[in-house]
Amino acid sequence: MGLALGGGTARGAAHVGALKALEAAGEAPVAFSGTSFGAIIAAMAALGAPALEIERVVRGQNVMELWAQSLDFGLHRAALVHGERLSHWLDRKVFYGARIEDAERPLAIAATDLRTGAPVVLREGLVAEAVRASCALPGVFGSVRIGGRDLVDGGFVEPVPFAALAGLGPARMLGIHAGLDLAGSTALTRLRWLDRSPPGGWLHRMAGRMRGRNAWSRLAIGLSLSLRSYRHDARAPAGAQMVTVAPPIAWWDFHRSPIAIEAGERAVRLWLERRAAEGDPAPGGPAGQAPGQRRPGGSSCEPGRGPGGEVPR
Repeated sequence: MGLALGGGTARGAAHVGALKALEAAGEAPVAFSGTSFGAIIAAMAALGAPALEIERVVRGQNVMELWAQSLDFGLHRAALVHGERLSHWLDRKVFYGARIEDAERPLAIAATDLRTGAPVVLREGLVAEAVRASCALPGVFGSVRIGGRDLVDGGFVEPVPFAALAGLGPARMLGIHAGLDLAGSTALTRLRWLDRSPPGGWLHRMAGRMRGRNAWSRLAIGLSLSLRSYRHDARAPAGAQMVTVAPPIAWWDFHRSPIAIEAGERAVRLWLERRAAEGDPAPGGPAGQAPGQRRPGGSSCEPGRGPGGEVPR
């Protein structure tokens, strides 16, 4: 079984709980993919850290020190934060100079090509730099140039990076979605209205004519890409399973990571129990055997649906 971890910033700590539940059940994943905050957790796991060690690292981080990494002037990159300082901090405090090729289990980090909107899968290079690219939200963090391409947040194309995971060849796939639940969201309704409105159309047309040769044109392209990413909710592709976790914390609540960890552990444990009760104890079993349903504790389990390929936000 391969494990795909989506974003969610502080809510993404739920991925640690998911790993704890899988390891406790004797179902350690054989491959990992990650995007945004999920890329950080996926990388630590693929590099050999057990779930309890990852939990220690996440819980033990100095939140003020973490936020201090945002004091990195980025206006020359048309962003609030450059992101280079965060990358160096991750490399020094978490990854210790590791490269993706050093992973004990196959690792794929998902990003998005800013100019084309196409998904990009990073399979080599410094882990910290790849993670920085996967977390680069236009306007907040500057895009990251890798291999001649300007890369941004992988969640724009694939909120839970199933396609990146599929490229690693696991027989079965499980995804964890801990991002904001956009169903029924007032903010989402407004964003989708803006996407369809005359100002949104003007932004999309203007971005379509730009080539991204300077920071401000890259910002316009990135904002258009971001707006279009809210057109659809996250889904799992056919043949995969996805567990949605809704930890009761905000995206910036890094000091409340234990709550998110507990929510992730509870959600995956319930999912495992459900699979066992249905006579399929193997995580990531064949999709479509049971309908998705809301579970207690702020989680839901849903089988894969729809064709593979791009998975909308």
